[in-house]
Amino acid sequence: MSFGKLRVLLIMPDYPEFKTYGPQSDIIFPPLGLEYIAAYIRDISDVRILDMRLKDTDINVIKNNLKEYKPDYVGVSYNYTFQINIVLQITRLCKEFNIITIVGGWHPTLAPSDALSHESIDIIVRGEGEITFRNILLSKKLDGILGVSFKKENQKIHNKDRDLLDLETAKLPYRNYRYKSKSDYNFLGFPIDCIETSRGCPFDCSFCCIHEFYRKRYRSRTLESIVKELKTPIINNKASLIFFVDDNFVVKKDFIIRLCDAIIENKIHKYFMAQARVDMIVNHPELFKKMAEAGFIFLFLGIESFSDRTLESLNKRTKFKQIKLALRILHDYGYIIQGNVIIGANLEDKIEDLQSTIDISKTMEIDLPTFSLLTPFPGTKLMDDIVDKGLLINTDWSNFNWATPVIDFPYLSAEDLNHYYLKAYKEVLFSKSRFRKIMQLLLLKSPKYHLQRLLNVEILKGLFNFLGTKFRKSNKEKYSK
Repeated sequence: MSFGKLRVLLIMPDYPEFKTYGPQSDIIFPPLGLEYIAAYIRDISDVRILDMRLKDTDINVIKNNLKEYKPDYVGVSYNYTFQINIVLQITRLCKEFNIITIVGGWHPTLAPSDALSHESIDIIVRGEGEITFRNILLSKKLDGILGVSFKKENQKIHNKDRDLLDLETAKLPYRNYRYKSKSDYNFLGFPIDCIETSRGCPFDCSFCCIHEFYRKRYRSRTLESIVKELKTPIINNKASLIFFVDDNFVVKKDFIIRLCDAIIENKIHKYFMAQARVDMIVNHPELFKKMAEAGFIFLFLGIESFSDRTLESLNKRTKFKQIKLALRILHDYGYIIQGNVIIGANLEDKIEDLQSTIDISKTMEIDLPTFSLLTPFPGTKLMDDIVDKGLLINTDWSNFNWATPVIDFPYLSAEDLNHYYLKAYKEVLFSKSRFRKIMQLLLLKSPKYHLQRLLNVEILKGLFNFLGTKFRKSNKEKYSK
């Protein structure tokens, strides 16, 4: 510890119990956002990062760190609305030690007055937090700091927005504060790391807040900086699975092709994961062929619905026939697909629509299907519509978790939604044939392709974990209860 510097404790809150359902219960990605903050403040402060999602870090560990480390500031990442109770548990504990609390992320950015209404939250960092957080540490007053909301004389003050970060000159995230164990951060048993190549999304789905958080702008980093990050020792030596966390990875076709070429030319032998849109797959199949050659093996798709009418109401700009074609294209190239489907995606849905969604899901070639309930979040067009129509039946943020009904559907009860949400997981996800299909997809690649990426004991252990049935059986037991 550097005693002459300010001490800053950055905390990633845990998720509530509902997150233990489905394959996401076996997924923990590194706290990349906090590591970006750390990169911008480590020269002016002593920094620690604690991640409550890890098994050995609970509220007692947080309390002990507050006692022993005595931080001047505690920064809490608050992206997901449903984390409210855990965030408040942390900030209230901080107040017992008279520590200044700073909260940032999607929810407080889009609902800053609501977040500031809690006595234990002192400062809100709105939007991208790297420069704003640094300025808070450097300044004695908050009045002139862009991107900050705070309380002063019983008033809520919202300073002007800060310009978005120039990603072409941005620092790399500082990963050296994370735990020593390689297996803490994993995807279904595989040790994993994350990289961000862009921020924002040029699309505006009605249920998504990302385009509002980034003010309807999309920006990307330079190819050189991305390759440099991929070649850093902490990434190159400790994980063979890399998740590109961009909200929409495939926006600029030519840029992604150049990135894939650079990955191949630099012999960066990794498995890669990303999020992509169905229409990009259909319109540019050659791009996904190139990505597969570079090591991309797993894609997240926001499928949402199998109804063209519903897809239009969500402003997805995709069609059901495109979904079917996209799945076929990806499987031809050996991709494993995780696709999310919304149960009750249309306010006009009836019970037969929910059953139809489940029936169609069974016929679709989605390797790891996940399900969610239609949920309006602050800053989304969906939230505005639901409030205007008087259909919001629950204002407890902890229930805005994709698994608890918060909308008053004209033809569906909360019990209907709960029943079919759980039924979807029970009948669609847990299938032996589904896991046999994943094995077949993995075997489409040559032995050399896999050996180049599996030269690590931890990775081999992850492979056995993934191909085993541990996570499938444990989740099935939960649902059977």
